[in-house]
Amino acid sequence: MIKFLLCLLLALTTVNAVSVNFTTCRSGPGGVHGKLTTVDIDPCPVQPCALPHGQDITLRATFTPSVSSSTFKSSVHGIILGLPVPYGVPTGSLSGTLVAGQEVVYTNTLHVSPLYPKIRLNVKWEVLDEHNHDLFCFLVPVHITS
Repeated sequence: MIKFLLCLLLALTTVNAVSVNFTTCRSGPGGVHGKLTTVDIDPCPVQPCALPHGQDITLRATFTPSVSSSTFKSSVHGIILGLPVPYGVPTGSLSGTLVAGQEVVYTNTLHVSPLYPKIRLNVKWEVLDEHNHDLFCFLVPVHITS
């Protein structure tokens, strides 16, 4: 019975996730050390993704690193008037280990604080390896709403 409920819960949570259109971003001098395949945001029924105040947003990114790494970290910025504004997020989690050539799913959940202004902007999301090189980097348009 517990296995059935867990499967049902997993199915219900993945139904709301929507693959979004994203733009890969330029990387620093180290280049990008991975290939990003899909980005899913839950909830995001249409783009730009509406991020309502007070809710949690879950992001899943499927990618294949071209290098192995023992650690990783997340870096997220809102691009406002062309300037990157840092947004502190937890590191997130991986469905496996960072082994060159093996597909991995990165997951992270963030809270949309009621203190954030209602604004349309692009979000730049990076996951970096142990040498601070991008494993992937993408931009996605969002709209923070009430």
